[in-house]
Amino acid sequence: MSANVAQLFLESARRNGDRPAFLSSTGGCITFGELRARVDAFAGWLMDRGVGPGDRAVFMLPMSIDLYVTVLGTLSAGGVAVFVDPWVPIREIARMAVMVRPVVFVGTPKAHLMRLLERELRSVRFAITTGGRLSLFAARFRLSELRGRTGSPMIADVSHDAPALITYTSGSSGTPKGVNRTHDILAAQHAVIRDEFPADANDVDLTTFPVFALSNLAAGIPSVIPPVNLRRIAAADPRLLLTDIRRYAVSTAAASPPLFDVLSDYLRASGEAPPRLRRIVTGGAPVRDDQLRRWCDTWPQTEIVVAFGSSEAEPVASMSADERLKVSRGGPGFCVGTPVRSVRAKVIPITRASVDRVSEAPSGAIGELVVSGPHVCRDYADDKRAFAENKIRDTDGTIWHRMGDTGYFDDAGRFWLVGRVHSTIRRGGVDLHAQVVESVTRGGDARIRRVAALGIPDPVLGERLAIVVESETPGVRADIEARLAAAHPPVPVDQLIVTRAVLPVDPRHNSKVDYPRLHQMLQAGALS
Repeated sequence: MSANVAQLFLESARRNGDRPAFLSSTGGCITFGELRARVDAFAGWLMDRGVGPGDRAVFMLPMSIDLYVTVLGTLSAGGVAVFVDPWVPIREIARMAVMVRPVVFVGTPKAHLMRLLERELRSVRFAITTGGRLSLFAARFRLSELRGRTGSPMIADVSHDAPALITYTSGSSGTPKGVNRTHDILAAQHAVIRDEFPADANDVDLTTFPVFALSNLAAGIPSVIPPVNLRRIAAADPRLLLTDIRRYAVSTAAASPPLFDVLSDYLRASGEAPPRLRRIVTGGAPVRDDQLRRWCDTWPQTEIVVAFGSSEAEPVASMSADERLKVSRGGPGFCVGTPVRSVRAKVIPITRASVDRVSEAPSGAIGELVVSGPHVCRDYADDKRAFAENKIRDTDGTIWHRMGDTGYFDDAGRFWLVGRVHSTIRRGGVDLHAQVVESVTRGGDARIRRVAALGIPDPVLGERLAIVVESETPGVRADIEARLAAAHPPVPVDQLIVTRAVLPVDPRHNSKVDYPRLHQMLQAGALS
């Protein structure tokens, strides 16, 4: 059998030809058999034009049928799919696209207008648009023209460690990095998702996670693409979401926390009966206990699972909401569960410098989490600096990924997340961990929307602790100060800012505070 990971989809499509592959009220529906025909046609079109193993194709498409047709067609031809998220700023998109030197560019008409502004991208060999005739001034081929083609089920032979998919990190801790998923890593990732979140034969999964939809295709599970702008998940219309959940008999859902907040808040306020869901999987940002309790109240018969991972390693761990709420008072931070079976995990001392070998922190001590395993990405696309900063080549040759997350393992082997390396505050020689400080500050207070703990350079302390609270309630300050003083040990806050200004969040999941942007806002005096 070929090492080409596209083979998993081809076999699944053969077994599930008449079953829906994608369901969407806005983008249409398609069966596995129809999808395979379009994938084969696109792969054949590429091969006929000499696009093959190692050639890179940049994709600037929303989560859609067209995205998976072109990505799977590229993989079938042996090419490398480079996925650029729609939330990435235009200058960063251009930098990424130029760096990977693509021979194919697939995008919306708007994406092609951006391409024309970059000299290195204007001459890309094959520019393919999803738009109509008017968009041909920006691109030379329309994807719709390929739909009538017939293609034989061809699949290029590639090595197991050949690059297959390059995706970019959110850049929440610096410059976005091109994560290199090889064919064997993608296959291993599918196996982990299948084992950790097993599907029933009749499941229909609603997901905003592109990699989950890719795994669904390999497993023969229909995916519902929700009517959501992935750049603004928190602004999703819950009525449209619920309509699609009921229309397509959705049984499982996988999305970032804001989507379930939107649904839960609407259902609780309206009194409308919630749709029956077998399982909810969420991740992409820390999930607070009060969020979990609301969701459990909304879906009392639903299994709710919190997944933990990163672009380079997903998933790393997971745990049920029931277990999480039972152990929450066991220590500081957020418990994310025990590592999945295929992952090796260790905690090393916290440092922002490069590390040349794994030296474990003392048992129970807070440090940085590092992981290794068959589905953990081992390098970055054309970026030796990123490798040096984020990977450790151990003495036995093992490549460890530095998660950038800080925390500790408890006696049961569960990992507790307390912050990020870049958000650790070194005040007077003592480490303060952002998520612990933020949790104490919030204290379950419903009047508080978001909290961020920041380190501000100080000539005496090293860093001062500044806490920024987003709240519409002026009187909340006194309660926050009381909680900080009553904590064990007391939180030594140097500056407490309560503001109505909306704190910036990551563009991918709309959940995590964007600390670099918040620092800029603080320096500009924009948090009054």
